[in-house]
Amino acid sequence: MTYSLLGLGALSIAYGVLMAALYPAGGFFLVWLALGAALVGAGLVERVRLVVCGVCLVVLLAAVGLSALIATTASATPPAGLDCLVVLGAGLRPDGTPTETLRYRLDAALGYLEENPDTTCIVSGGQGFGESCTEADAMAEYLVGRGLSADRVTKEEASATTVENIRNSSELLDADATVAIVTNDFHLYRALRIAHKNGLPGAYGLAARTNPLYVPQATLRECAAIVKEALTGNL
Repeated sequence: MTYSLLGLGALSIAYGVLMAALYPAGGFFLVWLALGAALVGAGLVERVRLVVCGVCLVVLLAAVGLSALIATTASATPPAGLDCLVVLGAGLRPDGTPTETLRYRLDAALGYLEENPDTTCIVSGGQGFGESCTEADAMAEYLVGRGLSADRVTKEEASATTVENIRNSSELLDADATVAIVTNDFHLYRALRIAHKNGLPGAYGLAARTNPLYVPQATLRECAAIVKEALTGNL
């Protein structure tokens, strides 16, 4: 048990360091460092072992349950011929171009738009701290730069959260418009729950991929976000 805990602790710390290097935004990598320290402490100090293992077991069971919902939602595909896609923002690089996570969303949207020439899209995202332009502006530039006609893209540039993305975008749509929310697979369950409660009750989901290295962090972070949104009444 001692060596298992020490090994898991070291693995968690190593993953946290990797996330700090690759995905530092938001500081969620600190959770992995704290978890690793707790596991190492449990391996070294027997009297805290039971508490740490109990907490980790509860978190693991909750994460497995929520991950099943996330995976089931992400596996569904939207019908062809929808009126509009709503592409959710996900941060920009220092040079003002989309991050890897956001590029996956844009590429998924672009694939659908190429197959459905009558579908338009809304790119949603304001200007975050340290960003040189709005996320919507960078997203529109990315899509148009890859051949999408500019008249098929509407920019929503005021939102800073998923809830605001949905509410602000819904105001740009006709009441009877058919819509799909485009976001990464790990984020789609929460985004759709928010959409169904905040102005887009009939929205479908279009899942974009996620870098496999980022999946553990994304899933754990998303589980925490789902709990937060549930407690604040947004789901």
